Amino acid sequence: MELSIKKWAIDSCVNKIANALAKAEIQTFVEGEERREEDWYLFNIEPNPNQNATEFWKKAVYKLVYENEVLIFSVGNAMYVADSFYQKKFAFRENIYSNIVLKDYAVSAVFPESKVMHLTLNIESAKSIIDGFYRLYGDLISEGVSNYKKLNSRKFLYKTKGQLAQTKDAQEKTRDLLSNRIRVFLSEKDAVLPLQEGHLLEELEQNKANIAESRDIKKMVDDVFEMTANSFHIPWGVAKGDTVGLNEQMNSFLMFGLNPIAEMFSDEGNRKLYGKSLVLKRTYMKMDTSLIKVIDLKDSASALELLFRTGTNVIDDNLAMVGKERTGLPENNQRFISKNYAPQGSEDMRVQGGERNADE
Repeated sequence: MELSIKKWAIDSCVNKIANALAKAEIQTFVEGEERREEDWYLFNIEPNPNQNATEFWKKAVYKLVYENEVLIFSVGNAMYVADSFYQKKFAFRENIYSNIVLKDYAVSAVFPESKVMHLTLNIESAKSIIDGFYRLYGDLISEGVSNYKKLNSRKFLYKTKGQLAQTKDAQEKTRDLLSNRIRVFLSEKDAVLPLQEGHLLEELEQNKANIAESRDIKKMVDDVFEMTANSFHIPWGVAKGDTVGLNEQMNSFLMFGLNPIAEMFSDEGNRKLYGKSLVLKRTYMKMDTSLIKVIDLKDSASALELLFRTGTNVIDDNLAMVGKERTGLPENNQRFISKNYAPQGSEDMRVQGGERNADE
């Protein structure tokens, strides 16, 4: 049971990260212009014939967070997440990846570093740190469960007049009474226990102050869960489902838990799939986490209006920020600037929008 508590805490936290990042969109740019072409479809819809993008990225993130590393390799025009692999490390030349297994299939190909995406999350696996902590804390939980059972169990005295017969048949009857019949009697909701004359079953009164509460065990389980959540940079409120201060907690989750992983995928994809020459020409990919956090239109209306009238966003940008589809229409990709904004010291206020001066 103790090991299942640890696994439940780790799986719960890892799944939260994987589920959140699976909502991120992989944006693709060609010379600075966002495009939806072959790469976008590969990243966001169908990485390979057997998985959709959500399944693919959930598996990739799960292995990265749970096992501390993940290997993504390509066969033809499809991408796959390896279930296991062997890495031969070198200091001044490319690492080599072999013995790759995908499900039950052994991949015969050997890949150099430049042909795969290999990510390592931490210098030391968070799971191994949790394992070390749990070796100590698991004993406390085991002891707590044992004490709970002992202090909350019912105790009885079995009394009989005179001495028990020492014959084999009498001892068998006594053993059957104490081991079988009384156990069944205590486990049933409504039951009758027939006793011979001179035999008495008497329940011991317990000191109520010594009765253990299940909340004592729950507090220790919460300690394990909180420690696990902290190890994976998940705010405790998000981990246990609190809604108080959710906005601030989600900002913290994005900043410390999700964005660093998204940045790792973006960096690795750009250096391996695009390369230096294309990235310098602003042809690249980016894992966008802005849609992970649910945006309340009422709360974001002022920000969207400010971004639009300062020329930071076009209409399509604002639509994308609230989770709607870009239209792609030319008129929705024009930038507008309010008349209130002009270069410092400029006397020319003839900018589109606003009212004309009275002397014009």
